Amino acid sequence: MQFKLFVPASLLLFGSTRACLHDHIRAPQSRDVEDVLRKRDVPVPIPIKMAIQNVRVFDGYTISKPQTVIIDGEYISDGNDNVEQTIDAGNRILIPGLIDAHTHVQSVEGLENMTSYGVTTIFNMACSSYDLCRSLKSNPGLASLFTSMIPALAPSGGNTKLNPVPPELRLTPGEDPNFLVDYSFGNGSNYFKIVGAADGPTQDQQNEIVKYAHSLGHFVVTHAPSVAPYTRAVLARTDVLQHIPDDGLLPSSLIKLIKEYGLAATPTVEIFRRAYTIQPEIGQFLRGNNTANASYEHVMKNVKRLHAAGVPILAGTDSVGNTVPIIYFPFGESLHQEMANFVDFGMTPAEALRAATIVPATVHRLNDRGAIRPGMRADLILLNSNPLVNITNTRDIARVWAGGVEYQNIAKPTLG
Repeated sequence: MQFKLFVPASLLLFGSTRACLHDHIRAPQSRDVEDVLRKRDVPVPIPIKMAIQNVRVFDGYTISKPQTVIIDGEYISDGNDNVEQTIDAGNRILIPGLIDAHTHVQSVEGLENMTSYGVTTIFNMACSSYDLCRSLKSNPGLASLFTSMIPALAPSGGNTKLNPVPPELRLTPGEDPNFLVDYSFGNGSNYFKIVGAADGPTQDQQNEIVKYAHSLGHFVVTHAPSVAPYTRAVLARTDVLQHIPDDGLLPSSLIKLIKEYGLAATPTVEIFRRAYTIQPEIGQFLRGNNTANASYEHVMKNVKRLHAAGVPILAGTDSVGNTVPIIYFPFGESLHQEMANFVDFGMTPAEALRAATIVPATVHRLNDRGAIRPGMRADLILLNSNPLVNITNTRDIARVWAGGVEYQNIAKPTLG
């Protein structure tokens, strides 16, 4: 069953009354796709073989002494013959391109904003237009985009009211969910998403979705921003838990299962931080007056406990840029803040960097990125300052490469 569009508007809710900001993004129009295609026709510099000399490399744990890194087309190489360009890094620091493991990019401008901050890989958590998302997947010199398409969504309740998904594509209790999995991957989804909520999908349906997707060689992520849906997602053995409960503490027994099952978590702390501190309008926009038991303290404690248990933590933001009326949640910049949030919660700067590079690459089965070594994609950020001294130094960007192509319009440093 092949369809090009499944919804003209939104996806994904924060529990029964809480929504990802993406729920309120305007529906993409045909001109959005045309705009993407037109911009893709603009010539992109062809990657060449270059040597970055006198550069200190972050290896995931420490920063090396000055060395030379060879970029050969889209990839890092160990061959230094026929180098066409040499760059003196001046003892600066090279880190892998960053990965935002939960965002909602809807345009080329979004890709450009991400790339300007050194975010070279994006995991989009919703796609309201198959044509648009397919076109966003292929833009040389900009961030790579991977996306989920149609999610598993219950037929009624808070989630569905804001999602005009055709009734035949909603899951009713007792219905076999596998047709949705086939539908989503048949339309270009890179992974499958379950929107967990009180009204469904049921535990049995979530169990079956994960089992069936795994049998096809795919993985599953589950939207679970409160304790009850988080518990169901863990019991279903979803691969990546999206968001973190703010309505209570996760039981120690559940955290033990997360670790035992080998699951990972993308807590999207930054949207909670903004809602509870600098942008209370986000909380009001998402939750209304339903704030019973909700607190930022729960967010902090739950992330700290997952990290202490050794659960892989991925850096993701839930950012939407300026596509939601009234609320601005910036692409790119917010991922740097997410790393700072992790350090505030007790991670070392090196751990926070891994959470935005090699950890999401490994969890999402992208074996060609997240580290700097021969054979990996030349997704790179050259920094003026040492991020292991202060994690906010990741914003002090000198140069960015996406697939071996240098991105010229880098973001201005926002230190201090």
